[in-house]
Amino acid sequence: MKAYAKVNLHLEVLNKRSDGYHNICSIMAKVDIFDLLQLEQCEVCKPGTVTISLQSIGGRNASVMENIPVQQNLIAKAVEMYCHHAGIGLQVAIAIQKNIPSQAGLAGGSTDAAATLLLLNNMLNRFTTNELMAIAHTIGADVPFCLNGNVALCEGIGEIVTPLQSIDLPAHTIIIYNEIHSNTKEAYAALRRGPQIVSSCKDDIISLWNKGDSQSLLKIFKNDFQDIILNKNPGLVTVYNTLKCFDPDFVQLTGSGSAIFALFFDKGSAELVYNQIQSRFSQVFFTKLLMI
Repeated sequence: MKAYAKVNLHLEVLNKRSDGYHNICSIMAKVDIFDLLQLEQCEVCKPGTVTISLQSIGGRNASVMENIPVQQNLIAKAVEMYCHHAGIGLQVAIAIQKNIPSQAGLAGGSTDAAATLLLLNNMLNRFTTNELMAIAHTIGADVPFCLNGNVALCEGIGEIVTPLQSIDLPAHTIIIYNEIHSNTKEAYAALRRGPQIVSSCKDDIISLWNKGDSQSLLKIFKNDFQDIILNKNPGLVTVYNTLKCFDPDFVQLTGSGSAIFALFFDKGSAELVYNQIQSRFSQVFFTKLLMI
């Protein structure tokens, strides 16, 4: 099963909740970069017994699997939460080809967790789609989106997912991940959000989206984390400015970083950029939005 990465076309952090989490308003879109997961073994056993084996079968970022202990991997958490809600035990073996970098804002862990839920449910058929979404919410904020379509408005902490229709946005995408790690917890703290909800562009974005006005959308899309993350990481400023100098139709940090992406209407222009910069940074991807 393919587990696709995502980018945040828009990301606002609205307020800090009493439970310590933050409410967001985000437009997320999947891109054509994916991990591959295969369910090698799935045997039901007595409740409370959960055995998980993960086998790396290579990929562009295979080292991610080697550096994360199994029990800390969101795949394992997905198996455990599936078992908990189903009231069963499982002996599971999953093989994964890891292509999405970690700590990049591309939902590399979340999308694997979502794919794991789907693989298990395809085999065991214990839950409806809505029930799987509720389980996904307990695993991570981006997991519900990863279960649900190619582009969506995500609210709450990410668990309220409203799929959006496809519109004519620039689809051809360059993503640079230069092995610079940003700290999500520190980024949220730096925003200094309190309980009061800050003003949001949501209504304007949805209105423009429904009209298919991509040019206006590209002017108001933003990421509340971008200035904070760039100010703390001069290396990311270099990445951002490198993409910006090629005059893309849009360029932005995704998530809380540290990947930065640029969008182009013209495929040839994106390809020229890729050819010029692919050797200058640790990882450069030439891909496309899946919503188009």
